[in-house]
Amino acid sequence: MNRRHALQTIALSAGAAAPAFSLSAKDPVSTGDPWLKLAVQQYSFNRELKSGALAMNDYPKTVVEGTGIKALEYFNGHMEELAGNAGFFKELRKRTDDLGAVNTMMLCRSKAALDSPDPAVRAAAIEGYRPWLEAMQILGGQCIRVDVRSGGDAEEQKRHAVAGLKSLTAVAESEYELGIVVENHGGHSSNGAWIAEVMKGVAMEGCGTLPDFQNFKEYDPYLGVEEMMPWAKIVCAKAKSFDAEGNEANVDYRRMLKIVKDSGFSGYIGIEFEGHEVSPIEGIKLTKNLIERVMEEMA
Repeated sequence: MNRRHALQTIALSAGAAAPAFSLSAKDPVSTGDPWLKLAVQQYSFNRELKSGALAMNDYPKTVVEGTGIKALEYFNGHMEELAGNAGFFKELRKRTDDLGAVNTMMLCRSKAALDSPDPAVRAAAIEGYRPWLEAMQILGGQCIRVDVRSGGDAEEQKRHAVAGLKSLTAVAESEYELGIVVENHGGHSSNGAWIAEVMKGVAMEGCGTLPDFQNFKEYDPYLGVEEMMPWAKIVCAKAKSFDAEGNEANVDYRRMLKIVKDSGFSGYIGIEFEGHEVSPIEGIKLTKNLIERVMEEMA
């Protein structure tokens, strides 16, 4: 097993309770499992959840019945008023269990910056993430995604990001048996080399990356994903529009998935559809079909 493979996330077995967050992975060649397992990111239904067209607790059934995918990701921005509501998350867990589905991770935003120059603000950010760590623990997931995208000097912010991530990861691991992932999500975090340096500084098994195919702004997305893959625990397959042949119009998925595979990664790839031309279900299915087609070509 190469170094990159040794740094990857464990893939959850469908329908099973989530183990403690780990970077070890089963070898898909020896187990017969696909090297990528599909999940759906809740943000794909952003407009429907905001408008009330889709109820929060109907999200699991909508995904499973509409797409056949049985791994679910969440976004705390859709349920901030539910922070600390253990009863709601227990019911959501029951609904996913009844569907034979699993919950994998949650994208989390925070009012306090985890990479603030002020240690008191970083401490406040950690406290702000606790309700979501608790929610993810109830849901049986692996990790939460946090942001380190404050402005300021890149080198200085790197130090603050490392400090904040180390402290939060220690809490997540010791108190919740969960991990922390960092996405390329604006500011310095949209620079793959910067994120890689932050990961080297943190150097904790429970802290890794969530490479997003389309969040690099001015940065080369293929280079950025390659730079983040050694620490990747989950990958984000963002899609916005498709051509007549079923290819994503903004990203070369063949090139991108080759980078993911060449890194030795084995685990979940979360589909996040942000298009407007078709429904979320249709967009997710188009992305699913593209990923499966490329995986078959690579086999």
